[in-house]
Amino acid sequence: MAAAAAEQQQFYLLLGNLLSPDNVVRKQAEETYENIPGQSKITFLLQAIRNTTAAEEARQMAAVLLRRLLSSAFDEVYPALPSDVQTAIKSELLMIIQMETQSSMRKKVCDIAAELARNLIASSLG
Repeated sequence: MAAAAAEQQQFYLLLGNLLSPDNVVRKQAEETYENIPGQSKITFLLQAIRNTTAAEEARQMAAVLLRRLLSSAFDEVYPALPSDVQTAIKSELLMIIQMETQSSMRKKVCDIAAELARNLIASSLG
């Protein structure tokens, strides 16, 4: 469990670096982020969004990144997840929407849920 917590802590640092005004730091963070496997990204991003003690900027960045991931790489990432994990992601998003107190954050999580629903509908039709 300690390894997972350490990885999540590293991910928070990465989110902070993605927001850095320093181009070198931000570029390096973008490269690091791109090398994280999609399924791990989903887990880390959801944990960051759920963590109300994390910096608001980091949580919002995680929400934007998760929506982008579902928008651009849905077919590579989501169907490969076990069905119980897919169900947990849906439940988690709905729970965050209900519990979130910051309206801007709640809107971002609604955008994630809408993107997920759009992709699920498109994949069931196609």
